[in-house]
Amino acid sequence: MNTPFPHDIRAALIDMDGVLYDSMPHHARAWHQMMKEQGIDTVPEEFFLYEGMTGQATINLIFNRELGRDTTPEEAKRLYARKAELFVNSGKKEPMPGADRMLRALMNVGIPRVLVTGSAQSSLLNSLNDDYPGAFPENLRVTALDVKHGKPDPEPYLIGAAKVGVDPTQAIVIENAPLGVRAGKASGAFTIAVTTGPIPREEFVKEGADLIFSSMDEFADWLEAELPKMELCRRLDEAVEKLNPASITIVTDSNVDRDVMPLFAGSTVVKKGNKVVIPPGEDHKSIESVTHIWLALEEANATRRSVVVNIGGGLITDIGGFAGATFKRGIRVVNLPTTLLGAVDAATGGKTGINFNGLKNEVGAFHLPSDVIISALPLATLSRREILSGYAEMIKTGLIADAKLYNELLNVEEVIADTMRLEKAMKRCVEIKEDVVANDPTEKGLRKILNFGHTAGHAFESLAIERHQSLTHGEAVAHGMLVELILSHMLKGFSSNELHRYAANVLKPLYPRVKVTCDDVDLLIGFMAHDKKNAKAGQPNFTLLTAPGDPVIDCLPDIKDIRTALEIYLDMMG
Repeated sequence: MNTPFPHDIRAALIDMDGVLYDSMPHHARAWHQMMKEQGIDTVPEEFFLYEGMTGQATINLIFNRELGRDTTPEEAKRLYARKAELFVNSGKKEPMPGADRMLRALMNVGIPRVLVTGSAQSSLLNSLNDDYPGAFPENLRVTALDVKHGKPDPEPYLIGAAKVGVDPTQAIVIENAPLGVRAGKASGAFTIAVTTGPIPREEFVKEGADLIFSSMDEFADWLEAELPKMELCRRLDEAVEKLNPASITIVTDSNVDRDVMPLFAGSTVVKKGNKVVIPPGEDHKSIESVTHIWLALEEANATRRSVVVNIGGGLITDIGGFAGATFKRGIRVVNLPTTLLGAVDAATGGKTGINFNGLKNEVGAFHLPSDVIISALPLATLSRREILSGYAEMIKTGLIADAKLYNELLNVEEVIADTMRLEKAMKRCVEIKEDVVANDPTEKGLRKILNFGHTAGHAFESLAIERHQSLTHGEAVAHGMLVELILSHMLKGFSSNELHRYAANVLKPLYPRVKVTCDDVDLLIGFMAHDKKNAKAGQPNFTLLTAPGDPVIDCLPDIKDIRTALEIYLDMMG
């Protein structure tokens, strides 16, 4: 299996018997019995070799070999009807193990499926909708009744590709029979053989199969791993290529370059872009790193029609975004975040920046990316702690804008364990943030709702930094949200039950305790008073909630109320 899998697949052309159904033993026995009734001696196993041929072609092959003649059309029709009767009466034909997973993998990335079978057995064709719902629309089926020349002629697969309007070279063929492989190869398609029958692997090698698997389960395992990578590369390539860039510069860090960039082996954008690798860590969120990117852009003769592609966490999208915002007074940027926090927070919204003079994000610019590509696939390299850090920002997004999303996200372990469910929630969070930013790009009004949990959260974060304690941004925001939910209950009537549900279901079981005591309350209030989002010096500014999905911006509680909220928070945390 050395043939590289193509990364621009537009359709899958799929055989039925032996691929979708474990039906070939039934076919073989039916053929053998029908021929025996005609006084012709055959071996059941030989009919596996003829799979894919039309019924009349199979009958003629045997008759010519044994009797030295073709059948008449009427004779062939009668004999095939008898074979079909024997097939139907031979018992239930079970779906092939692994075929459902194969189809779901194709459906999940939007690859159209076309049934291409040499059979005209209505009993199986009628079962498709029940056994594989939604997999094969009625207009995307090619049977023996639709062709003049069956397999090994390429006509069935050429017709199948035409049904979805793709060139056969943009399709894959999935077969379990040597003649089917021959037909697929003759059509020009990338042809995959799955050896579900007794035919030895060597026969498929002789026919030129591009990939060979020993079972549908093995093939499904492989597809589930490969197709998401292919789809991610396709999305990146389409996002960048539609910008018609004069040049492409990839910005990443050394950890991502080692652990994540292999996912993009099939991306033409990554292959032709010049790559800048920044050391990881906040110490490198600096003007020196930005200068490194500027120099790379100069070396690539970048113009204002060029594109910077940032592949990494929030640090990379911040640095690369700032470099893009400032080089030649602004060039286009595409972000592909590789952390959950980066995906739902830093990569969207257009805030870019670097640390300066010991202060976080002290120098920056608003520069909206041309596109943000959201995928859960790169998250596989993250620790649970990093996942939960980003998850806090997702919880925040649900609380400020979408009660249904919030309630879904409370099923934390189920969402994290299900890649598709997690990615769907990520995309919803980004959609919310993009809508908010589009209405308030420079944080004059509505965009302030995104700061929920952050006024108190930044105070926890600052205290941890001062004391050299380990606390991620998301962990700080998770605790900040409880403080601000308490304030919301005190000042805006937020439900006490909802407040306690958040503390019991999310904060306490998932996030580490923050090392604070009653003696730290005034220090935390002092950090809040100096938050950069405050409109008035010394007056903490909060976004509070009346209910999940119903935020109120520019709330200015009295200091005594903030102190009370912090004391209640400490009591709740024990």
